Amino acid sequence: MKKVSIFCLILAFLMLFSCLSVSAAEENNPAVTSGCHSLDAAMTLSEEEKITETAKAVIVYERNSGTMLYAHNPDDKIYPTSMVKLMTVLVAIENGDLDEKVTVTRKVLNQVPIGILGAGLTAGEEITLRDLLFSTMVESATDSAVVAAAHVGGGIDGFLMMMNEKAQALGCTKTHYGNVHGLHDENTYTTARDIARLTDAALQNETFREMFCTARYTMSATNKRQEAWTITTTNNMMNERNSKYYDKRVTGGKTGATDQGGRCLTLTAEKDGMELLCVVMGAVPTVEANGSLSSYGSFEESKTLLDYAFTNYAFRQVFFDGQSLAQYPVANGANDVVTQAASSVSTVVPKQLEESALRWVYEENSGVLSAPVLKGQELGQVQVWYGTKCLAQTKMVAMNSAEVYQPPVIPEKPVFADSGSWLILIVVLVIVLVAVIVLLGLRAAGIIKHKQKKRKRIRSYDELGRTPTNL
Repeated sequence: MKKVSIFCLILAFLMLFSCLSVSAAEENNPAVTSGCHSLDAAMTLSEEEKITETAKAVIVYERNSGTMLYAHNPDDKIYPTSMVKLMTVLVAIENGDLDEKVTVTRKVLNQVPIGILGAGLTAGEEITLRDLLFSTMVESATDSAVVAAAHVGGGIDGFLMMMNEKAQALGCTKTHYGNVHGLHDENTYTTARDIARLTDAALQNETFREMFCTARYTMSATNKRQEAWTITTTNNMMNERNSKYYDKRVTGGKTGATDQGGRCLTLTAEKDGMELLCVVMGAVPTVEANGSLSSYGSFEESKTLLDYAFTNYAFRQVFFDGQSLAQYPVANGANDVVTQAASSVSTVVPKQLEESALRWVYEENSGVLSAPVLKGQELGQVQVWYGTKCLAQTKMVAMNSAEVYQPPVIPEKPVFADSGSWLILIVVLVIVLVAVIVLLGLRAAGIIKHKQKKRKRIRSYDELGRTPTNL
């Protein structure tokens, strides 16, 4: 029994040591976990599992920092409804002449599904491509989308090929277009992540952004309509006249709805330095007994997501240009090197975040710095981690230079030109030494003292007025 207890104790110790080793490995190599920066992020900054009630797929993405704040089923296959028109507008902008007049033909109008929302285009009507695309985006007019696509692509099939090629180019690998308007089609599908990726890229096009962010637009008169007319966005969160859903934070958006795809909305919203891209797909509306909608589902779910994001997260500067980071010794260098942030970086962090919860990770380009190191030289990167998520990163550069260490120069002792100089010095020293010895010998023999007494006797004779007889 005693042996069994000892064995269990040893086994427990080994298991504990193993766990500690794994933890230490992850601590030393934080890159084993994924961050939340990019539309492809495997995790989100938010820890919430479910915020919305009915939506099939949801994404909240902060564009300025590239932070995936929240996602629900982002990669599930969904039917895009009128989100298809986002791609229709983008491809037409990139490949067409916006000021060119397009003549509406009966052949093209016959390809428009009956009984759907449209701009009321008629055969023979001449209208600019720009107005067709504003109508497609703002009021989600299906006839405008079909006419624009047929004109730019030389036919619907040609334009569909352009749409699918653009989707692949943008990395929307789980998206396929079977029509240009978004009415239900088993061959037309996408994901919330692909819609976010498409919208994020398209917003970099100024013309697309203008159309996406327009709440009211005045259409020019045509040969069939003598007066200009105004269209209003189907995104009620942008419509100031809709008191129930209007939200001043919302800056742009596109709606969509089908029985199979549910209520959908892709929008942008701004507040306190953050620009959110919010995608809500497949929300369920509330229908009253008389057939009217008491709630759309997509607007309510979007407001919930915006409230959550703006209430719990803030845009904060993490790195400052020129901010000193760390000091490193330099092998064979005259001095150490101090690193600084190469650029300013801001990101989204939880509002209640404590600084102690952040972890700074330095990744040097090489294990040991060796001289010389030049000022401004890139030396690696630094990251700020929050738990298992990388919040931000920037390059580290040298704040100062480090030259190769040069030992101090010690003055050399003077040397004579040749061995003859040494010989002269030795002779001089010998002569001096001999003279000293002779002098000491004479003094010892009393010779020097005798001379001194003789001088005294001579002076005494002089004093008596005598003249010495023997000098």
